[in-house]
Amino acid sequence: MHTVYGVGIRKGGQGKSTTVSTLARLCALYGARVLVVDLAQPGSTSASLRDLWPETEHADLASVLLAWRALPPGATPDAKQAGELLGESGLPVDLTSQPSWSGGCIRLLPWDDVLGDAAAFLQSERVLKGFIDALSKDTDITLIDFPAESGPLLVTALAATDKVIIPLAPEAPSLEGVDAMLRLMSRVRSAGHPIELAGILMTRCDPKNRRVFDIWQTLMQADEVEGEILSRKVLPFAVRQVEFYEQAFRYGDPIWERTGNPSHWAAYVLLTEWLLRDAGLDERAIIRRGPAILPPETRILDLSALVLDDPEIPLADFERAHLPKSHR
Repeated sequence: MHTVYGVGIRKGGQGKSTTVSTLARLCALYGARVLVVDLAQPGSTSASLRDLWPETEHADLASVLLAWRALPPGATPDAKQAGELLGESGLPVDLTSQPSWSGGCIRLLPWDDVLGDAAAFLQSERVLKGFIDALSKDTDITLIDFPAESGPLLVTALAATDKVIIPLAPEAPSLEGVDAMLRLMSRVRSAGHPIELAGILMTRCDPKNRRVFDIWQTLMQADEVEGEILSRKVLPFAVRQVEFYEQAFRYGDPIWERTGNPSHWAAYVLLTEWLLRDAGLDERAIIRRGPAILPPETRILDLSALVLDDPEIPLADFERAHLPKSHR
C-alpha cells in the first residue's frame, strides 16, 4: 500500500527539509522506493540531495502542473495521461541512491521558483494528487516537503497527503506553528479529505536545555486539539542539536559522512523504522544496513527520561522500554 506523508509545520527553522531528505536516504537504504516532492522554497530538500543527482535534463514541475490548469475544481487528472506527461517531461528525476543493492530508490519531483505561481492558476486542488497517484505503482512511500507559506500550493499539497509528520524545535513559537498546521488539517478533513496526524518529531534538542522538557510536557498535557490527541502522537525519541546537520545540509550530503558518531543520526534511524511500520512495510523495517546499523550502546534522547539528569540512554535500553518484542 502506498502512503503519502507530508512533512510540515507553519513555522520555519524546525528541521523540516532535513527530516525529508534524511528520511528519504534511510528509507531507500532499507529497500523502500521513495518519491520526494519538494514544494518548499527555496528548494532546500532538492539541494540537500544534490550528491545523488544524475546529469539529466527535465522540465519544471510547475509546467507539468500548468498543463492541467483547466481541470475543474475537485477533479483528479487521469492517471495514464498524467504518467505519460511526467515521462515526456523527464520527471521524476531518478536519483543515484546508495547503496544500489538495497533494492530501494529515491525519485524526486524537484522544486522550481514558479511553483507557487503555477498553483495559483490551478482550478483543482487535486492536480498534484493525480501525479502522485500516477507514480504509485512504483512507489512505496511519498514524502512531501510542505511549503512554509500559506496559499494554493499548500492547499494542493494537503489534498495529496494521507498523513502529516510535524517536526518541532523546542521553542514556544513552534507550538503556535503546530496549532496552525492542525487547524489547516481540520479544515481539509471538513472538506472531505481524510488527512491525519502521523506523529510529532522533536528536533534540534539540547537535553540540557529546560525548554525541551517544557515543550514536551506541554504537548503531553494538551487536551484534544483539532481532533488530534497530541500526547498519543509525540514520538518518544528526539533529534539532537548538533552542528553536523547544518554542515551536511549545506554541502548536500548525508550526516553520517560528516560525523562518525551514530548517536547524532540515531533518531532518524528510529523515525525511518517507525515510518516503514506505519506505512505497512514491516518487512523493510527489520533489516538495518550501512549507517543504520547502530551499536547497542548508541545514545538515544528518550523524551520520557527528561526528568532524569541524563535523558540519553543506550539504544538497547530504549528499545526494551518502547518497542514491542516483535519490533526489536
